[in-house]
Amino acid sequence: MKYRALLIALVGVGLIGCSYNAVEPKSAYQGEFKSYACQDDKSFKVAYMPNEPKALLRLPENDYRLVRVRSGSGVKYILDDGTSETLNPVTLFTKGNQARLELGRVVYKNCVTEE
Repeated sequence: MKYRALLIALVGVGLIGCSYNAVEPKSAYQGEFKSYACQDDKSFKVAYMPNEPKALLRLPENDYRLVRVRSGSGVKYILDDGTSETLNPVTLFTKGNQARLELGRVVYKNCVTEE
């Protein structure tokens, strides 16, 4: 009985160590970032990965790895953590030089690249 509890504890610790996290305190990626200025004095930066359907969203407090998904119009990125699109807490929509970022209940509206 003691060995079973020990085995379960070890497996649990192992699974926690293998968990996948798409939030990074600060990424080492040093590519080209596009800056977006939004309504209500909000802003963010995004680096679109060359040759990959991925992007890195940079906010003052965290970086988020995003993956491109199917979209009706424009381009849509969601948090790259394996969750389904409908339950995803981070969604970035872009079309041309315009963007909209949904970060949980916070929405960055009317965003435009600062080029």
